[in-house]
Amino acid sequence: MKVCGVVCEYNPFHTGHRAQFEAIRGLLGSDTAIVCCMTGNFVQRGEPALAPRQLRAESAVRAGADLVIELPLPWSLSSAEGFAMGAVSLLARSGVVTHLAFGAEDADIALLQRIADIALEKRTVEETLMHLESGIPYARARERALHARLREQAALLQKPNNILAVEYLKALRRLDCRAEPIALARQGAGHDQAPSGGCASASWLRERLRADDWDAAAPYLTPDSLRLLSQAAQQGGLMLSFERLDCAMLPCLLRMNIEDWASLPGASEGLEHRLYDAVRRGRTFEQIWQCAKTRRYPASRLRRMLLCAYLGVTAAHQRAEPPYLRVLALSQTGRCLLRSMAQHAALPVITRPGQIKSLPEPARTLFDLEAAADDLYRLALPRWREEHTGSLWRSQAIVV
Repeated sequence: MKVCGVVCEYNPFHTGHRAQFEAIRGLLGSDTAIVCCMTGNFVQRGEPALAPRQLRAESAVRAGADLVIELPLPWSLSSAEGFAMGAVSLLARSGVVTHLAFGAEDADIALLQRIADIALEKRTVEETLMHLESGIPYARARERALHARLREQAALLQKPNNILAVEYLKALRRLDCRAEPIALARQGAGHDQAPSGGCASASWLRERLRADDWDAAAPYLTPDSLRLLSQAAQQGGLMLSFERLDCAMLPCLLRMNIEDWASLPGASEGLEHRLYDAVRRGRTFEQIWQCAKTRRYPASRLRRMLLCAYLGVTAAHQRAEPPYLRVLALSQTGRCLLRSMAQHAALPVITRPGQIKSLPEPARTLFDLEAAADDLYRLALPRWREEHTGSLWRSQAIVV
């Protein structure tokens, strides 16, 4: 059986994601199984997810995914390179994935592979570091380094899905993973744009839902995703505002000293001082990262660092490797995949939190970090008074 891996956030799950599943099965066969590696309650753009992990995972399985595993917190809050490396390593170590599919604005797999190979070369790395000295962001520095080799083709890395596509291909090379990459042309609306071609971007959908404009969002959500999100909203279970997060974060961040900021992922070149000062000027999550933002330091990097500071994620966490495969949701086909993973996976497979207790100390420490972050996420929800600490220790994989 062919098994295709997908790296995702599903924040929220929408019709474009379902179309990706259909495209994968159109290429590989209708019996292709789909394994998703999904971020948890905090996502790579440096924000809390709109909906908790379990809801998003169930939405994906009800729309055609067969197995959803979680990308642990340190890699969910990593740069594009670390995010891709963490997710691809988990899919590769599942022992069952034969293909890896991803969206791209320019779905030319040969060209994307060429860019990835050149990006890995020592010369490109050295030239990127040289351009960084001029004070420009890393993405721009790498584009300049690649331009000397690729000319106009280097401009492909100005597009967000192309950037991630190249990072997935780099990860496959570094891991010597034999999964076959598949680039799917991104359809419909781009990031932060209005709906187009029958699809809406996740950013646009989040804006509509946070503005309580469900009528506008509904046509672009799958039926099950709409139902689950509506139920959660009625019960106070969606992160529709960051107000409670702001109140909780600020006292925590004000207690940090320069050494604490310097231990964070991405802290370099004095950025820890900018964040230290920004925390004393801003009064909300957005105000703080806006105070620290410069041409050199993009917003997403600053947001990730602030969340890492609040949640206790350090650079040491991101230098490690994910120590387990935690299953969030699965279909009946997913049950078959689990049996195969029991024989072939290179990491322990977790379907019940109690299994964590038998794993080595690094895995237990990571799960403790996840559990604490889960508590902080739930306490920022509208129904926070009804939430209980330790919820992650009582959660089990959802079977559809």
